[in-house]
Amino acid sequence: MTRVRSRSAVLFVLGLCACNASPEQTVAPANASASAGPPVDHLAKGELAQGTDKLFGLPIPRKMRVERRFIDAAHASGPVSPEDLSNYVRQRVSVAQVEIGAARTVFPRVLIHGGDPKRTYRIEVSPRAGGGAELEVRDITPKPVPSGMSDAELWRRAGRNPDGTPIDPKALE
Repeated sequence: MTRVRSRSAVLFVLGLCACNASPEQTVAPANASASAGPPVDHLAKGELAQGTDKLFGLPIPRKMRVERRFIDAAHASGPVSPEDLSNYVRQRVSVAQVEIGAARTVFPRVLIHGGDPKRTYRIEVSPRAGGGAELEVRDITPKPVPSGMSDAELWRRAGRNPDGTPIDPKALE
């Protein structure tokens, strides 16, 4: 019986405290979420929105447009900062090493998350003349070695003797 009375007393005291609390104390201030950062559905400062165009499976930012496409390379440019573009690329590729320089950022050997996992790419981000940034994606996957050929045949097809000297030195002139 004592436990029931002590529980009732505790609940009664908690109920009184809740009734005495002012609305300002029970509701978080409106500006508290503004100081915590942007909402989840907003971009952070310097974050680029993903667009629909892709270069070898790499989605390019919405503000950029594809300039040129080739079999083994593609170029895009737009009014974004090179630093923001480098951070955007870094999130969408698997890379072991990044070369950051004053003139450009180079991702020498990457696998693109949305691309062909058997292909290797080189990505360069550089400032564009007049502002903005340029993006170059180049397929650097090595060509497969033909199977079933002797070393001498491979050298002959390359125009060389097995010691590496040219078969026809006049062809180099």
